[in-house]
Amino acid sequence: MFQNNQEYINSFDKIAIYYDNGQETLATILDTILASNSKVERIIKFDHAKKRLFQVSDMLTVIDKLDYKRKNKIPFTKVESFFFSGKDFRHIINLLKNKRI
Repeated sequence: MFQNNQEYINSFDKIAIYYDNGQETLATILDTILASNSKVERIIKFDHAKKRLFQVSDMLTVIDKLDYKRKNKIPFTKVESFFFSGKDFRHIINLLKNKRI
């Protein structure tokens, strides 16, 4: 995704990554991909109440994970199944379809 959208990503003056180090593998991937970009600022400690963007990005990540699992016929865990019904999930995916870069 980063390689395919490099021109768009570089159009910003600054790129802030809000991440709380919850998943070490994801932190390694982000650091590897974005380490050479001087515009990137990695913000680890921040106030969740003031930074709603973190919660939105976290939810979108979960939705993408569930969509990947659905497309690849990987069963959802009980916790994953708890949040959305099949109809709600399809509706969310359709709403987000045209909003991707």
